[in-house]
Amino acid sequence: MLKGPFENDNHGVRETLIFAALVYPVMLRPFLTVLVLLSGPTFAAEEALFQASPLTEKGLFTDGIEGPACDEAGNIYCVKFGGEHTLGKTSPQGKAALFVNLPTGSTANGIRLGPDGFLYVADYTGHNILKVNRQTGETIVWAHEPTLNQPNDLAILDDGSFYASDPNWKAGTGQIWRISREGKFTKVAPDMGTTNGIDVSPDGKTLYVNESVQRKVWAFSIESDGSLNNKRLLREFPDFGFDGMRLDVKGNLYITRHGKGTVVKLSPKGDILREITLPGSNPSNICFGGPDGRTAYVTEMQNGQLVQFRVDQPGLEWQRLQDWRAADQEKKPAQVKTAAAIRDVCAWPNLTTLRDGTVIAVVHNQPGHGTMEGDIDCWASKDGLAWEKRSTITRHVPHTIRMNHAVGLAANGDLIVLCSGWTDVKQPQRPKQAPFRDDILSNWVLRSTDGGRTWTQHENFPAPEDGWTHYIPFGDIWARDGALYTSCYHGQFTDATKSTKTKGYRSWLFRSDDDGASWKAVSVIGARHNETDLFPLGGKSWLAAARVEAMDLYRSDDDGATWQAPLRVTGRNEINGHLTRLKDGRLLLTYGVRVARQYGVRAKFSSDDGTTWSDPIRVAHSHSWDCGYPSSVQLANGDIVTAYYSKDSPLYSGYHMGVAVWKL
Repeated sequence: MLKGPFENDNHGVRETLIFAALVYPVMLRPFLTVLVLLSGPTFAAEEALFQASPLTEKGLFTDGIEGPACDEAGNIYCVKFGGEHTLGKTSPQGKAALFVNLPTGSTANGIRLGPDGFLYVADYTGHNILKVNRQTGETIVWAHEPTLNQPNDLAILDDGSFYASDPNWKAGTGQIWRISREGKFTKVAPDMGTTNGIDVSPDGKTLYVNESVQRKVWAFSIESDGSLNNKRLLREFPDFGFDGMRLDVKGNLYITRHGKGTVVKLSPKGDILREITLPGSNPSNICFGGPDGRTAYVTEMQNGQLVQFRVDQPGLEWQRLQDWRAADQEKKPAQVKTAAAIRDVCAWPNLTTLRDGTVIAVVHNQPGHGTMEGDIDCWASKDGLAWEKRSTITRHVPHTIRMNHAVGLAANGDLIVLCSGWTDVKQPQRPKQAPFRDDILSNWVLRSTDGGRTWTQHENFPAPEDGWTHYIPFGDIWARDGALYTSCYHGQFTDATKSTKTKGYRSWLFRSDDDGASWKAVSVIGARHNETDLFPLGGKSWLAAARVEAMDLYRSDDDGATWQAPLRVTGRNEINGHLTRLKDGRLLLTYGVRVARQYGVRAKFSSDDGTTWSDPIRVAHSHSWDCGYPSSVQLANGDIVTAYYSKDSPLYSGYHMGVAVWKL
């Protein structure tokens, strides 16, 4: 534990305060609700909130107690149980015992529980992040950076990466580091005061850090690459010091006030909501736990003990732990093999099976979400795991990008592709827009007669209606009864003279009666939907999985002339969807999941052509919301191949096409 001088402005007395900050998810001690009978109905007595009391006896920990983190059973892990180089473990009932002795030369401070179930511990004398196995107590150096001052406290993100505060107490300065899942340190904020408590907002977009000596709380915007931007002062205090802090699920900050003996609760805007008085003047860190996540545990140095109080909202880290556990417990395929099949591409893959059994993947070939010049490529595979590039399908005009696509087979087995995109060229009717957002490009129609090795191209697609964008293709193309069918969508401009922003979408059924040479709009599928995957049930019946805030399933029994009111088949932010028929007759719906701490791909099954659906199973995981767009086919051997894209997953850190080859 390092020391730093602080001026107590209330008394004009210079005090030396001991600081170390770090916390992790906490499980809390159960509290009983007292029931009161009131002349008839039974009511629960109002629970006492924000009233602190000791959890452990005084003196079980040294005056350097720090770093609380709580596991799924409600046990709280703290540093310095009866000695300087130890971790202690406290039960929800307050019984504390030695958990592990740390390696020689290591002194622990902040603790976090990772998605893998290991404890991650800031070792401020060894300049390490230690990794502790909770079952065996085995402790290893997971990450080391010799140029660190400490580190002091840690903040963990949904993907298992970290930020670390790193103060220099003697100089009164500090910095912030980012630590990747692979343990690589990158300095992201070099010119700070004495950085201490640190945590991340519920949406993962804001990093908060306090400076102990300077008594300031800062907020940073977290960029997609983990770098920090837009530093802004959230709150400054006139007296006493800061130490560890944690957030609740509403984004409120709980900051320990060393020397004052309180925990202050700030809103995400920096307003003081309340201040909780503790038994002891030197709180050093805080975490949340308990059965409902609403018990705060505070490490208090003056008495060398843990203190607890109830709060009104669960702790964010506790909620993150529940979500991680739920993801681990999701139903999964009986067998699954995964791979980052095509790397450094944003992909948005579409899978199509050729007549010889070869699986074709059409993918966008740039590692960005439509932010740079690029095209779509054709790749081929026999087993869904090993892929070989066959061609680049489009040849974009300079300053444009070709990326949105629909793919399928013509009646004779030729590959048919529709592809649109964006231009980065200023349009005469409006000001310059953001990069590659100046206008949507009209569709190209592309055809391959040799399995995707070579392509012909022509442009013959309907022009947009006034006030609407060009049509954007999505999903599969189907050959039925001498015609080709697919889906496109377009957006209605808010004001086409000012920007390309849209105020609504419509998805359409399109048909070609001349084998793809020309196309016409048949009917509106979804009046406010965009990316829509079309699927033929047989006869004149069709399904269409249409994206809005979730996936809605439309049905037509008159060859697409009209569409019935939709059935919602996924939850909010479970998008986009793809339909295919399995060999056992069931329909398979695969869809992306953009729900925090659940990112990836799930699947559902229907035995009645989409009327009812099974519970979901987990097919793939992603560390980023920037994921999904699955497409699935079934091989002759019964294996299901699901391709999807992710910006960052357990398979690869960077944009890629992931694949899962699985059996039920």
